[in-house]
Amino acid sequence: MDIAKRQTVNSCSLSFPPEKHMDVLAKPSTEFPGTLYRTEVLLDIPSDKLLPFIYLPEYRSKWDKTLQSYKLIEAIDQDTFIYQSITHSYGFGLISPRDFVYVLHLKNYNGNLMTTNSVSVNHPDVPPTQAYVRGTTFSSGYACIPLPENPEQSKFMAIIQVDLGGVLKPSVIDSVMPMNLINFVTDCKAGFKMLKERET
Repeated sequence: MDIAKRQTVNSCSLSFPPEKHMDVLAKPSTEFPGTLYRTEVLLDIPSDKLLPFIYLPEYRSKWDKTLQSYKLIEAIDQDTFIYQSITHSYGFGLISPRDFVYVLHLKNYNGNLMTTNSVSVNHPDVPPTQAYVRGTTFSSGYACIPLPENPEQSKFMAIIQVDLGGVLKPSVIDSVMPMNLINFVTDCKAGFKMLKERET
């Protein structure tokens, strides 16, 4: 999926604590019997710094609290990579750790929009194991849009479609995934703030 082409998601807004300043929208996925989640938020991070901060292991492995492991498996070219991420348990242990193996492709639209576009793949170096439930990433990605009026800010959009695998009630998944996405953004903001403080 080219995330730049996903202009709108017609769905209801899910309610979360107001201090989060975020809405997560949800609708049935057209790719699998699950849910597509979408959020959009303004971040005090320049777009050219935000995208690397999100997908490069040297950054993300330090700030993303949902992950116990995030590593590069293979670099296909300068814009295409295969990663493996292993999550911590979700929802106070309701969902056990999962692992995902996916190809991630970067795309730059004339400096006005930068995206990551991801989908699960099989890779001989990281076969499924009994240690984790193998999840599947369907067309997902992140978009970073610079704000001409303020180069220190950017608009961030995330579209997530994942099958967590295993035997889980849809109600459990739908209660955990939106909050997981909100925590992703919150952790990203906190991680970037810490990075800036270390550099000053």
